Amino acid sequence: MRNVSRIIVGVITIPIVIAIIFYLPAAFFVFLMMVIAGVGLYEYFSLVKTDIAFPWLRELLSLVGVAFPLSAYYYGINGVVAVLFGVLMLLMILAMGGLNGYESSFRNVGALFLGFFFVAVPLSMAILILMSAPHGRDWALWMVIIVWAGDTGAFYLGTAFGKRRIYPKVSPKKSMEGVVGGIVSALIVGILARMFLDTGFAVGEVLILPPVLLVLGQLGDFSESMLKRGAGAKDSGRILAGHGGILDRIDSFLFTIPFFYIYLLLRS
Repeated sequence: MRNVSRIIVGVITIPIVIAIIFYLPAAFFVFLMMVIAGVGLYEYFSLVKTDIAFPWLRELLSLVGVAFPLSAYYYGINGVVAVLFGVLMLLMILAMGGLNGYESSFRNVGALFLGFFFVAVPLSMAILILMSAPHGRDWALWMVIIVWAGDTGAFYLGTAFGKRRIYPKVSPKKSMEGVVGGIVSALIVGILARMFLDTGFAVGEVLILPPVLLVLGQLGDFSESMLKRGAGAKDSGRILAGHGGILDRIDSFLFTIPFFYIYLLLRS
């Protein structure tokens, strides 16, 4: 039943996301990233326990997180850095005013600050990729397709043939066979997508980037699973049927987006 729900959600969301990335004005994509950032941060702050006794802390910080994609749209990477420093100052003020004990002040601030790096900054970089010239939309869509294909191949091939577990303490269902299946799926889809998208990538890039993105996607998955294990939760939330929460759905992008953005910067 859970697999059926996954398929239904995928059939509905994938065409919508592709349309937003490739056809609609960039403002629609920015709005989507703002919504995902706000909900994703709310889930993150729900999983992270701190000693800061401040009313509506999760809601306040989640709302602040919406500023990251917006600043990326208007001011680029400089805007994202500026908001990061603003968030750090805000967290220090909240910590000084709402701590039950000062012994854990920096630990609490660090745990909360990490959420913005983990969730909001990658989503902001996705906007920067989309707005990059001359192939921004093609690059963004190619990356999304690669990650989706790798995740799908890893999940279904791992479920069918997985025997050698990678890190069972954190993610008991992840297997080496699933990773290999994900790499093969990402490679095949990456090569096919290059035929239809104007990425400007050389053949060598198309052969190297999909496996790298797949591995980074798995690392993001493991990181989010570790966060859930620490909180004693199975899913980050319940907003998506068959997928858990928003973080459960975007975890594979949390490391792939920053890497891809930096790669494109260095490449140019």
